[in-house]
Amino acid sequence: MKTTQETFLDDTERWPVEKLDEFQWRKLQALVKYAYLKLPFYHQLYDKAGIKLRDIKRIQDFSRLPIVRKPDIMQARQSSDSFLTGMEVFKENDSATLGMTSGTTGTDFLYCSRRWRRYQGGRLLRAYWWAGLRPGMSMMLTVPAWHCWAAEESYLAQRLGVVGVVPWGTFLPRFAGNILDTILDLHPEFISMFLPMLYALQAECNRRGLELRQAFTGVRCILVVGAPLTPASRQKLQEEFGTDVYAGAGTTEGLIAMECSEHRGYHLFVDTCYLEVVNPTDGNPVPPGERGLLLLTAFNPYGTVYIRFDTGDLGRINPEPCPCGRSWHRIEIYDRLANTFSVQDKKLVPYDVRLCLDEIPELTGMPFSVIRQIAPTDYIWLALQKPLATNLAHLEAKLKEVIRQKLQVAVKAEWVEELPVRWKGAPVIEEAEWRGDRCG
Repeated sequence: MKTTQETFLDDTERWPVEKLDEFQWRKLQALVKYAYLKLPFYHQLYDKAGIKLRDIKRIQDFSRLPIVRKPDIMQARQSSDSFLTGMEVFKENDSATLGMTSGTTGTDFLYCSRRWRRYQGGRLLRAYWWAGLRPGMSMMLTVPAWHCWAAEESYLAQRLGVVGVVPWGTFLPRFAGNILDTILDLHPEFISMFLPMLYALQAECNRRGLELRQAFTGVRCILVVGAPLTPASRQKLQEEFGTDVYAGAGTTEGLIAMECSEHRGYHLFVDTCYLEVVNPTDGNPVPPGERGLLLLTAFNPYGTVYIRFDTGDLGRINPEPCPCGRSWHRIEIYDRLANTFSVQDKKLVPYDVRLCLDEIPELTGMPFSVIRQIAPTDYIWLALQKPLATNLAHLEAKLKEVIRQKLQVAVKAEWVEELPVRWKGAPVIEEAEWRGDRCG
């Protein structure tokens, strides 16, 4: 469906850009002042950098503040010999839980108080509303109990009065059979899960000889997170599953972004966070529309406070207006900086390869991995899951031509029956590890 005026939850979604920028600047000013005066971690960090509150007079000055990275936080935890780092906001007698990330680039933590849960879960409600969740629906929750997303989704379910459907297991591919059994038995109307898990369910249906549309009868909307979704891949998923597929993006540290019904990038939830795009090498801002490292500042006033936090993600801010009519800034998130690989003088990520594969109908949405080579080369080495009933020689010729045209590099294709099963997929595999797997 297309977004209409009646689907806007409130006027903030259509605020003029100038009003949005003013709103975010007021939030940033208050946050930096509080952090400097009340939080030892930031007071020491800014003093060490020679930054005083009077130096931050306008939003352009905000980029003068030091970037906070995961090693900085881990070092602070080691120094304090606890999970308290001097970054946390708590009220007296506040209860808290310790939420953990998946550890894609190192384990991270966040103290989640009840106030944090209400604040973050309340704002997440807007994202799920955009994706089609409505009161009274049955909703499948497949998040692990140790991830803060579980706390947010459970609050969301209570707030909307939806019926929770919880399968045995989490989003690990090895639980695909259990999750599919639950879908076949209970037919949830709304499904929320990590994108690699959706592909694992697709593979499970193929193994059982089930037609996807029949298996997902009754499912009205699917919301996926955890990996970038290209336009062509989404279109194919929607056609095969017979339902609308929305993509959301977020981090434990407070980033929330969500697609609208136009599916043209994520709208950044500007009432919850501020996002910067900088050069990964020197930390300087990049022009609007250019790809760079994403820095997050979250406005959540409870739990751990993150100011100019290095998310480790590569993305860009789309300066063009969205046809849906919302004025909230749109962003694209491509991949982890850690998944960057070099070919000739180019720095690429798996998303760049995915866009090329999407040009070939037989490879749209098909699993693949980039083998990151030890020595510099002039070609991309790809491991691709072998499609069924396909002339591989003809397909490989098309693949080489598309990548040559799009990325101006050569490609080495290695066809495999099955890629390594990992809970978030395996977009990049080191050459030594790949050779070891093949020899083993």
